[in-house]
Amino acid sequence: MGIGGSGMSSIAKYLKQKGYHVEGYDQRISYITNILENDGVRTYQNYEDFIYEKDVLYIISSAVNLNNTFLKNFKKNKNVISRPNFFRELSNEKDIIGITGTHGKTSTTALVSHIFQFNNKNVSFIYGGVSSFGYLGGHCGEDNLPLILETDEAFNTFKNINIKDLIVTNIDNDHLDFYGSYENLIDAFSYVIKNVKGVKVLNYDDKNLCLINDKSTISYSSTKNSDYKIQTPSSFEYKNKTYQVSTKLIGDHYLSNIVAAIAICNVYGISIIDSLNAISEFAGVKRRIEYIGSYNNTKFYDDYGHHPTEMKATISALNNITDGKLYVIFQPHRYTRTRDNFEEFQRSLDIADVPIVTDIYSAGEEPIPGVSSKNFSNSKIKYIKSIRSVPIFIKNNIKPGDTVLTLGAGDITLLGPQILKYLND
Repeated sequence: MGIGGSGMSSIAKYLKQKGYHVEGYDQRISYITNILENDGVRTYQNYEDFIYEKDVLYIISSAVNLNNTFLKNFKKNKNVISRPNFFRELSNEKDIIGITGTHGKTSTTALVSHIFQFNNKNVSFIYGGVSSFGYLGGHCGEDNLPLILETDEAFNTFKNINIKDLIVTNIDNDHLDFYGSYENLIDAFSYVIKNVKGVKVLNYDDKNLCLINDKSTISYSSTKNSDYKIQTPSSFEYKNKTYQVSTKLIGDHYLSNIVAAIAICNVYGISIIDSLNAISEFAGVKRRIEYIGSYNNTKFYDDYGHHPTEMKATISALNNITDGKLYVIFQPHRYTRTRDNFEEFQRSLDIADVPIVTDIYSAGEEPIPGVSSKNFSNSKIKYIKSIRSVPIFIKNNIKPGDTVLTLGAGDITLLGPQILKYLND
């Protein structure tokens, strides 16, 4: 239920490859449901004809309200479970390499999975994303090898997963509508880290993670003394030896994720050199500084970033490779996140030459009085109410050498291709 979501679709693909009959409901046909159909997973856009069956396992997305479905009277049955509970059950039968953090967990999970597969270790993996080659982030590998799992902090999804080894990329103030405070969020991460059975790979550039130091900790950092010492823009040091990183990924934050991935793979016997060879061939995950095309020497990118820290990293990375002006078209995601991070969003957008903000994508939230994208409008940031008006603005302003970035976790991802089509037409 909710099979078109990035996390749910990867579960569906994993279970399909494991040999189960899998089908699912989502409210609309999408790029992801089309991929699932091609992989042999039937998807439906209504559930009126469905009836509860006791020999079916129902896995429910947090975005689905069961009270509005045929399962409303069966919520307490053992075969009706949430996504977090599915992961908990899965972790009782597989060794889990978990990757978590407010930022970078999807890309890092995809990268770790790629390094294993590139080096002929057929691990299972589940992460909420699509590779640049169009593959969903779900795969069922060999039974005796671990499962690499993106362990999400949203709704405390990662709380009850039995994790053998863990990467933590950072802890930032997101999902506070659920946790209530930043301190509660830190406590949730601390609980998960404390219960890891094996190795913890921690980013010591994070002010909270650098406080954790025990014999099972492997640290990486660009600013503090650590096991893996990051040297921007493209190298790191480990055990007094310097390694150069060749990657197609853009931005200093990716170097940090790369080093974390190398560290965990080294624990599993993959040499640093073999990991580096794999990394040089890694094309990334869709919607993570994804190049989508060009027009008259203006390049277009799309990115999922919807938190100020992510946005700042992405905008800075593209600024560094843009000869002309950088246009950033940002769609805020959720009213609560916009309210809680308004000033930080403004500071992140100020890095761009021409920042544009469209109306808020609600993601199912009710509007909050006084919270509006109009509030972003100032002498530099331009508010454009209708996304349909953006292609005309871009056409009338861009010049060769400029870069255009669409940014946000909502349907803003559709805009870049629409602008390119408009320009080419």
